[in-house]
Amino acid sequence: MTFDPRAVFANLIEKERLKGHHSAEGRAIRTLSRALSGWSSGNLSRLDVLVLCDQSIQDWLKARLKISAWSSPNFLELLEKAVAVQLITRIEAVRLQKLRNARVDANNIGTQDLEAALEFCIQLVERYW
Repeated sequence: MTFDPRAVFANLIEKERLKGHHSAEGRAIRTLSRALSGWSSGNLSRLDVLVLCDQSIQDWLKARLKISAWSSPNFLELLEKAVAVQLITRIEAVRLQKLRNARVDANNIGTQDLEAALEFCIQLVERYW
């Protein structure tokens, strides 16, 4: 499967137009859309994209779990809470943790892996939007 950022971005723009951006999902999708746009235009680095993915998922999980946006829980604890209430699966939590770990060595992540991570985050949030 080929990653087509323009098609994904156009789809997200249309969904945002129809569903709005004020929900936790809408805010996360907006950030992920910016990451997608910045990556496809060459304005964001691999690390930038990973950080935006990580931050948008973390903010989305906090909102869904009704944890203060200003709270700074351990990411692993946040994932565990999300799995416990069946917001995400254990496999998704593992993948999100791997995404967070990839930030350490962002320059060595392949283009396909980075795009797959971005697409995964978008699809994860979209399920609830």
